[in-house]
Amino acid sequence: MNWNSFVDFIQKIAAGTSIFMNCILTILILFKSPKQLGSYKYLMIYIVWFEILYSILDVIITPIMFSHESIVMVIVFKKYSPIPHQVLLILIAAYGACFGISMGIFGLHFIYRYFVSTGSNYMSTFKKGRIFYWMLIPIIYGLIWGSVCFFLLGPSEEINHIVANKLMLTFGWEIHDISYLGPYFYQIQPDGSYKIGWNSVVGVVIAWTILFSSLVAIIYCGIKCYLYINSMINITNSSVSKNLRNLQAQLFYALVTQTAIPVILMHIPLSIVILFSFLDKDLGTLSGITSITISLFPALDPLPTMFIIKNYRTTIFGKII
Repeated sequence: MNWNSFVDFIQKIAAGTSIFMNCILTILILFKSPKQLGSYKYLMIYIVWFEILYSILDVIITPIMFSHESIVMVIVFKKYSPIPHQVLLILIAAYGACFGISMGIFGLHFIYRYFVSTGSNYMSTFKKGRIFYWMLIPIIYGLIWGSVCFFLLGPSEEINHIVANKLMLTFGWEIHDISYLGPYFYQIQPDGSYKIGWNSVVGVVIAWTILFSSLVAIIYCGIKCYLYINSMINITNSSVSKNLRNLQAQLFYALVTQTAIPVILMHIPLSIVILFSFLDKDLGTLSGITSITISLFPALDPLPTMFIIKNYRTTIFGKII
């Protein structure tokens, strides 16, 4: 089995596992959620179905990441695909948009948990139909990230010329056999000067600004939630019931773990690949490991919620026993 076939195999296994696990989690959320969960279960369903759709997209295009010099490419082998080239480019951009959506979703979850934990008046904005306005934030993040991929990080004749031989040696692919998107930072000229790919630089700056804004919300709200929940748990005479305090702690720790998974599997590997390319260091097929870790994210992400939330955990183990 060659490298791209191995990556494709892992992606299909991960996608099948993700769809199965997230369907199980959907049933648990709908039928076994504590009554105190309130509107939060809509946010939980939101992320579950995002991960299912992401897995389906991953199977459809089976992308593989590849870096060469200062170029990072998300490649789809199109030779035997019935999907037209332009549509494949849109699907690759949608795949990139999933990064923006994921960070928007987790930032939104932390904001919600912060409002709930502190009893903020802003909780009213999450009730009834108004919660769907909040749900637009990750979609906007995704649209910006996807637009950056499609309009600023598209294919070019320069990239084709630089990577054509490398693709043939590595995969046995002709340049016209693939569709791809990705940044091209700079090319060293014969006189030692650099030709900067400004579209790529601007695109990556926009994308990582979005990422940074989400991380700020996660870190700020996460620290506030942790301090508040700890103080609430330690107050035995609190007017808040013990069950509710325990539930808040379970939801918070599940959310922290659930957020760590995409950070470890998606954002850190991608950041490493981009950093090496920016330094003009060739990772070649090693960058394909990122394709594997990214595909594992939606398969593993349901597990913290399923096993940390007591109602879900007892239901699962009760069924097994």
